[in-house]
Amino acid sequence: MPVEKTEVLVVGAGQAGIAMSEHLRAYGIKHVVLERSRIAERWRSCRWDSLVANGPAWHDRFPGLDFSEDGPDDFVPKERVADYLADYASVIEAPIRCGVEVKEVRRNVGRTGFEVETSEGVIEPKP
Repeated sequence: MPVEKTEVLVVGAGQAGIAMSEHLRAYGIKHVVLERSRIAERWRSCRWDSLVANGPAWHDRFPGLDFSEDGPDDFVPKERVADYLADYASVIEAPIRCGVEVKEVRRNVGRTGFEVETSEGVIEPKP
């Protein structure tokens, strides 16, 4: 199987991964975001049912998209945060590949950079 090349590889399509994708896109940097499950899965299935966002909606939103069901001073419940992150990823057309697990990251031997082994093959980000 051939090695896929990309400028940047982001692991995880949670809040940080989606924010990184937005910034990379704004600078015209080609990238891929890998997510082993679905977008914001940790918010959905690995948190307490009572979890809410860290701050009020006005503070925790991304540029250009408000939380549609919540007021600006509300602390958004985890399920709506997860839905919001998925919606935002769609709005910015983030190049997210769901269902792709990162198995290993290896430093290239004899040259700069890394090789990333995934459940769908090898990806090599630009050094």
